[in-house]
Amino acid sequence: MSFKKFLASTALAATMATAPVMVPMAMAQDQIDGAAIAAESDMVDAFIEAALAVNEVREGYMAQIEAEADQNAQMEMLEAADAAMLQAVEETPGITLDEYIAIANAAAEDPELAAEIDARFTEAHMGG
Repeated sequence: MSFKKFLASTALAATMATAPVMVPMAMAQDQIDGAAIAAESDMVDAFIEAALAVNEVREGYMAQIEAEADQNAQMEMLEAADAAMLQAVEETPGITLDEYIAIANAAAEDPELAAEIDARFTEAHMGG
């Protein structure tokens, strides 16, 4: 998977996972500048680690959800996946959930930031 697809799916997963808590977080989001915090090298590294953890959780649940015929069971699995994705971010050292969402949103809107994260991801995890 290319990092751009990975980033898009990670941002989508973050949005889906946090949908139930987005209203209370709206004020906090206004105060967090994703591009500014992404300027910190350690923060980008933490974001990448959290994004990898979120993606791993998402991939782990997707096959189960797609294989399940019962819509109620699918909804329960989606809720479990959402909780697991939130937990994956919260357990990543060096980044908060608010910071993770802010960076994901900033990268989705800023091609230069996305390219920087892509380069760091490639360097750190793909030997590039």
